[in-house]
Amino acid sequence: MNVASSILSTLAYHDIFDYPLDLHEIFDLLIKKKSDKESIARGLERLRVAGKVSENNGCFFLKGRRKIVRVRKLRIKYSLKKLKRAAFFAKLLRIVPSVKLVAVSGALSMKNSRKSDDIDLVIVTPKSLLWTTRLLANLLLLPFKRDPAGKKISDRACLNMFLDESALSIKDHNMYTAHEICQMKLLWDRDNTYSKFIRANSWIREYLPNWEADVKRLTTNDKRKKSPKALDFRRFALVIEPLEALAKWGQLWYMRNKLTTERISNTQLFFHPKDTQSWVIAEYQKGLKKLNIADP
Repeated sequence: MNVASSILSTLAYHDIFDYPLDLHEIFDLLIKKKSDKESIARGLERLRVAGKVSENNGCFFLKGRRKIVRVRKLRIKYSLKKLKRAAFFAKLLRIVPSVKLVAVSGALSMKNSRKSDDIDLVIVTPKSLLWTTRLLANLLLLPFKRDPAGKKISDRACLNMFLDESALSIKDHNMYTAHEICQMKLLWDRDNTYSKFIRANSWIREYLPNWEADVKRLTTNDKRKKSPKALDFRRFALVIEPLEALAKWGQLWYMRNKLTTERISNTQLFFHPKDTQSWVIAEYQKGLKKLNIADP
């Protein structure tokens, strides 16, 4: 794939979310092509002259999609408010000693939230403490959680992804998952868990070869706060094992009639009520077809 096709593919992917990109973002999230900013800038200019790409206020987008620049500005306004609330949720979760990482995912991680959106959180737990940690986290954030019936969603916490530190690698290797991982916004972690998470998912560079993790850029503050200390839970194994089994049984029993597209295992929990991944990949393929670009 040449630079021009890669730029168009990148803009087409983010166009699904009504999200124009600036030069740095195109470089950072360039699809399937290792390139430098100078080459990308030249490629953008050629595409602009050819009428395939337009630019407004430093944002680039596909032809005829100028309106999404205004959409992005509006969603940034909503997102900044939600990020402050997410930071509050993350601060509360520091109380739970078995929480090893808290991050924002989804649209909010790109400051692309609608006013009505909830706040998606990713949590990493120590080995064999997945269900106990989920129980404690849900109880702690209970007053702030989204309503399962869908009546109270805006600005509410949605704890939709839990990972055991022994299973940080995400099995779905595709364009959507690669973007979700790269765009994840770290709030805080213990024991450099975020760095371990990125190393465990090094496959993402097959899709986004330019991308590099930048903790200072990903955190909500300019300076990263000192990480809270982690406990060695192995010392409490005799107590933890039966509690974990009980927590798992109780939560699965509670969810027995509520599960839809959720994915549950002993080490990873994905609570997504809609199959967004399949929809995004299908829309991306449609976009490439319109641009006469082969699916990379």
